[in-house]
Amino acid sequence: MKKDLIIIIVLLFIALQLTAQLPLIPYPAHVSIKEGSFQFSNKTKILYDSPLLKSMADASATSWSALKALQIETLAHKNGAVEHSVVLSLNQPYNHELGMEGYQLEILTSHVVISANAPSGIRYGLQTIGQLLDAATDAKISCATIVDFPRFSYRGMHLDVSRHFMPMSQIYKMIDELERHKMNVFHWHLVDDQGWRIEIKKYPKLTDVGAWREDKSDKHWNDRSLSKAGAKTTYGGYYTQEEISSLVAYAAERNITVIPEIEMPAHVMSVLAAYPELSCTGENLGVPPGGVWPITHIYCAGKEETFNFLEDVLTEVMEIFPSSYIHIGGDEADKTEWKKCDKCQQRIKDEGLKDEHELQSYFIHRIEAFLNAHGRKLIGWDEILEGGLAPNATVMSWRGEEGGIAAAKMGHNVIMTPGSHCYFDHYQGDPSVEPLAIGGYTPLSKVYAYEPVPAELTENEAKFVLGAQANHWTEYMPVPEQLEYMAFPRLAAIAEVLWSPRSSRNWESFVYRMPAQFQRYEARGLNASKSAYQVKINAKPAPGKSLEIIFSTELQTSSIRYTLDGTEPVDESLLYTGPFILSETATVKAASFSNGMRQGAVITKTFFLGKTNGAKIKLTPAPNERYAHKGNTALLNGISGTVNHQDEEWLGFSGDNMEALIDLQSSEKISKISVITLHNSSAWIMEPSSATIETSVDGVTYADAGKTIIDKPLKDGRQIIEVNWEGDAKARFVRIKLQNYGPLPKDHPGAGKASWLFVSEIFID
Repeated sequence: MKKDLIIIIVLLFIALQLTAQLPLIPYPAHVSIKEGSFQFSNKTKILYDSPLLKSMADASATSWSALKALQIETLAHKNGAVEHSVVLSLNQPYNHELGMEGYQLEILTSHVVISANAPSGIRYGLQTIGQLLDAATDAKISCATIVDFPRFSYRGMHLDVSRHFMPMSQIYKMIDELERHKMNVFHWHLVDDQGWRIEIKKYPKLTDVGAWREDKSDKHWNDRSLSKAGAKTTYGGYYTQEEISSLVAYAAERNITVIPEIEMPAHVMSVLAAYPELSCTGENLGVPPGGVWPITHIYCAGKEETFNFLEDVLTEVMEIFPSSYIHIGGDEADKTEWKKCDKCQQRIKDEGLKDEHELQSYFIHRIEAFLNAHGRKLIGWDEILEGGLAPNATVMSWRGEEGGIAAAKMGHNVIMTPGSHCYFDHYQGDPSVEPLAIGGYTPLSKVYAYEPVPAELTENEAKFVLGAQANHWTEYMPVPEQLEYMAFPRLAAIAEVLWSPRSSRNWESFVYRMPAQFQRYEARGLNASKSAYQVKINAKPAPGKSLEIIFSTELQTSSIRYTLDGTEPVDESLLYTGPFILSETATVKAASFSNGMRQGAVITKTFFLGKTNGAKIKLTPAPNERYAHKGNTALLNGISGTVNHQDEEWLGFSGDNMEALIDLQSSEKISKISVITLHNSSAWIMEPSSATIETSVDGVTYADAGKTIIDKPLKDGRQIIEVNWEGDAKARFVRIKLQNYGPLPKDHPGAGKASWLFVSEIFID
């Protein structure tokens, strides 16, 4: 009883702490909440003491007036009355604690003061007031003192517009959202194999040819073969230099630097479709309509024409983008053609290079020298470390953190963007109900848990970590609505990671503040994902061949309702109050509800409870170590995997058949056997070609149980495929043999290569 009372007191204390939080994301460095509030009304004015602040004052007045149906006026201000006003003031003298992006905000009952060293700080202070007003029901904001500044100087978002072109209106919309999230870098991926998106006046074929490809959107991204000569190229688009210049200026007003990425030496098939002579072979393979792997058709490093072309392109790029950084890619270059190219081999010999890796390093060094000569700095993906890092290069670490750690230890600046936490093209919820994504699993909580400074770095080395960024690769984001779905709310999590002090980051606090953030997204018409409200359905063995079912959600701000009969849950369905026991096969459906409305998708999971619970299993061969996950017993735990092959319920076998020997521990009557497998041709996973089921009483003599039926894929995409047997047998041992599909079919991009066999569950009843 005493223990329960202590728990209740602790929970109440935590709840009181959370309710004392202001509804702000990212959360400020220092907050002191005071009694009273400031009331916005038609008397409210925004006063500014510098003409540098006029445009942002006007924009805030317009936004706040529309938000709360008010008429807020803006006026230049030097001295005089400030009652009913929001005063914007540039610091004299300079406040070193705030830096160039920080601000101090005093909210009093009579007036509000935002002070900062630079207009960027004032702008962020205005965003903070805007968030408080968003969450206010009566145009009142709590009195408080806020001293705020960012933890990292680089707080970025990357957007690939090559794989799928985004209209300029969407780019502006994303810039507005970056400002609201206090992010300050927009990394614009303008070039890749599937499209060139920036006008270069000296080379018009880059946009006449390279910006357009054959539309094969009816096929999976990785199932789209290269186009044949003469194919109609109807999908694409590009941005004119004038359009880009206007966007760059618009972003700069909002303290956002736009960094262009001009890929090299690989990811340039769109260029080579326009100017094939820049490749080693001179071939024109067209602009790919989908995925390409490996990336062998790249710039020739042995031709001077390649470097002349790139210097011309970069000269025009630098005229449009004033950013100190230019991103040159540098990733995933397959050197196959360089090894066969006489000119590349001659370059290696002439420059005294060891191999093709050093040839890439030569390529990057040469481009960096050109950029440095024009007062710019080079950023590249972590592959630019291979063969030796260019002297002044900044490394963007995406293949984990190893590249960033190595670069920081060498004294180079680093931007962290590991795929594990910062790739927003990964799933953020259950793949069975989510839009198709590239793979992986990066939910909101995982993004929030990211720490950009690796523990391996010393305090001095850590200073080279400038920050991090969220990456949006658009193979599976064909339209703006899908981009927004993948970006939000995860951008809120990375924004707080990069802005707020590490010591003040708190997941429970963030969860408490997220409902207000969702309301903001909805008010702005953003297609924000509610995946964080999805119910995770887990199970663990319980006595008597039963399972204990456990529900959870990332955002624990709503109730969970569920059914056990396969019907859709509604607000009146069973209320989840804690783990419960399931003693027979059932289809469980669950969803989150708030104020009678469902939040997020309904999650469905079937649990098989039969004679395999408590049984033993031996697999031959062992599953591939990449997909061994929970081990052999995963096939008998009663839990079927989702259509996501990276779900830990799946075991994978590359090119191998699978034989499972199951010991039921005693002789049992058997009437049904089901094996759950997967078909996902894009991931090279195919359904089994055949299956054999044998039974035995003694484990020595086995009899064929009879005909098995294998489901067949109905269409392209990811599908659960069942292998079923029904009959009448008595046995202790069951042997199941699944025949691998074999080499991938002729019309597959990986034709002739080994396919995978995936299995998640074996059910015997």
